[in-house]
Amino acid sequence: MVRHPVAGNMLAYAQYVLGLRLLGHIVTYVEESGWPNSCFDPITMRHTDDASVGFRLAKSLYRRLGIDAPVLYIDRDSRATFGGTEQNVLDVLDDADLLVNVGGVCWLPEFEKVRRKILIDMDPMFTQLGMFSMEGNDCYDAYFSYGTNIGQPGCQIPVGSIRWLPTTPPVVPSLWQSTDSSSPREKNGTAVFSTIANWNAYGGVVHDGEHFGQKDEEFLAHLTLPSRVSARLEIAVAGAPASVIRKLKVAGWSVSDALEVSGDVNKYKEYITSSIGEFSVAKNGYVKSRSGWFSDRSACYLAAGRPVVLQDTGYSQWIACGEGLIPFSDLDGAAEAIENVCGDYDRNSQAAREVAKSHFDYKTVLESLLARAQMN
Repeated sequence: MVRHPVAGNMLAYAQYVLGLRLLGHIVTYVEESGWPNSCFDPITMRHTDDASVGFRLAKSLYRRLGIDAPVLYIDRDSRATFGGTEQNVLDVLDDADLLVNVGGVCWLPEFEKVRRKILIDMDPMFTQLGMFSMEGNDCYDAYFSYGTNIGQPGCQIPVGSIRWLPTTPPVVPSLWQSTDSSSPREKNGTAVFSTIANWNAYGGVVHDGEHFGQKDEEFLAHLTLPSRVSARLEIAVAGAPASVIRKLKVAGWSVSDALEVSGDVNKYKEYITSSIGEFSVAKNGYVKSRSGWFSDRSACYLAAGRPVVLQDTGYSQWIACGEGLIPFSDLDGAAEAIENVCGDYDRNSQAAREVAKSHFDYKTVLESLLARAQMN
């Protein structure tokens, strides 16, 4: 939240903190620097060691969401801190019953002081192949993953000696209740399916001679989709070169700047709630590995009553799909799913909320997570 303070990323973590607080737990958010120049400033678009901008934005988000929890940040090398002293960080770790390491991109040796520790893998296949979460990897008491099919037949994600337990991104539904009484179609005049994406992130990986890529490969495979549907398709994208943006526009996509959309939480929420729904592909690695991964952003669309048409990563094996959430595996399936949503929008909108409540509501997700964290 501090190192990469853009709205979608911050909300993915903040809903853990808010959800745990709403369940009555005492929560402190702790983040460390990770590596040199890890702090992204969304205003200057530069990476530095200065965490002041991210810390300020994180604190502002906490106030806006009504989260009553401390935020502590420490530089692992200089030991400079925000939100308290180094001793405050150590005292929190001494007192804590549980360390929930979401994403695994933070690790201090002092984390070992906590009585019980769990890791939540947000990036299945890439985590297991060593892209992230390697520090302290043998120090956890339980391991969870958004790759809900890990260890199941047909899933290619290597597990090694770790027993990965399935979990899903939690969503706090009250954050996604729109105060605008108009339907998204009336508001925009034309039905707009949107999504927010990082075009190529950190590139692909190779496992057993097979390539597992990022979202760019899957978007390009569905490049001609706008010409096959009655709705307008929009992508707010970061990291795409000008040549790719031109290609998307020529194919009929509306393209906006993901950092502009994600620069402010209110803008981010409005972008989601003013859409008729989400259309998105998944990372090629999630799809090819049949990971069962599901997007924390898509869970927010669902909670807002915005139907989601999302490329199937194998999540259809554990979510009852067809209304509100419609998986697809190819271009024809994507086009058909979008037209189905447009054909009966009110029904799909209500179904979207029901899917969010059944599978992603913070009460269900976090209570299950905590129960299993103590058992495994």
